[in-house]
Amino acid sequence: MNARNFRSPRLIAAVIFLAAGCSTAGHNAALSSASGSDITLAALPTADLAGLYIAQDDGLFAQQGLRVTIEKIPSSAAIVADQLKGDVDISAGSYIPYIVAQAAGARFRILAEASTLRPDTRVLVTTAGSQITSVADLVGKKIGVNGTNSIGTLLISALLSGQGIPPDKVHFITDSGGFPVMPGQLRDGAWDAAFLAEPYVSLAGEEYGERVFADLDQGATLNFPIDGYLATQAWVQKYPKTAAAFLRAIEEGQRLADTDRAAVEAAIGESDKLPAEATSVMALPDFPAGPVDRTSIQREAEAMLQFGMLSSEYTAEVQQGALVGSMIGPG
Repeated sequence: MNARNFRSPRLIAAVIFLAAGCSTAGHNAALSSASGSDITLAALPTADLAGLYIAQDDGLFAQQGLRVTIEKIPSSAAIVADQLKGDVDISAGSYIPYIVAQAAGARFRILAEASTLRPDTRVLVTTAGSQITSVADLVGKKIGVNGTNSIGTLLISALLSGQGIPPDKVHFITDSGGFPVMPGQLRDGAWDAAFLAEPYVSLAGEEYGERVFADLDQGATLNFPIDGYLATQAWVQKYPKTAAAFLRAIEEGQRLADTDRAAVEAAIGESDKLPAEATSVMALPDFPAGPVDRTSIQREAEAMLQFGMLSSEYTAEVQQGALVGSMIGPG
């Protein structure tokens, strides 16, 4: 394993239980508060959401008559219950808890894709002096992740499985503080390895001398879908003009993120208060624009079924594409 050395995210009651365990102010000047122009959006602090932070910083939401308040969260699973209660309008993060919620009876809509995995954007990190030198060395070890049954556990499970190692041979430990605190926790010995996303991969190297042990963009999870923008179907149906305005702004933000690295560095640096030493060297994912790619999200649902994140009772619904299909389409 090559190490990268540095210099320089059924029943509604069941869904709520799972979630508990786990800005700016015009194309559409007619929008008003009564029609949902004030949006509360929960987001992970990762480079995968650069399109969102660019849209905020560049006034793209304001141009659509929207006032968006972004609230940072440690993982997507932490916000599902709040979204079902109506306390959050849109989430930006992993699809996994929403696919689980959809299977359990909730109704969410994927508004747009945010990011697709690329080299060094989601990785396993160890301390510089770690004795872990191969994937096999992870057996029996503790791995810090930002969320329970998250994209991190899925990607790592795929890595282990590809090496013939059952995922239950490692111990996943969830850190409720999420990516911003995890490099320090790794340094302090909380776990043997940590799952990190950019820009915190680069920050781990810059501030703590930690190193990438395994890139998770490989094998079965090569070019894997990572994050998206989701709302309840009830919210989309209640505020269709707002949803459409949000989508227009995000599409423009995604296009800028995909073509203007300087804009990404500026937006992520400002959002997470990070030094240029980290943002200037961070690896970037792909930032999809346009209609949601059903085939891409289907890969995730099938992997979730494979690694037990979805019960086998949903096998037919997943394999026939009905589960993912119910999350994509007009509101």
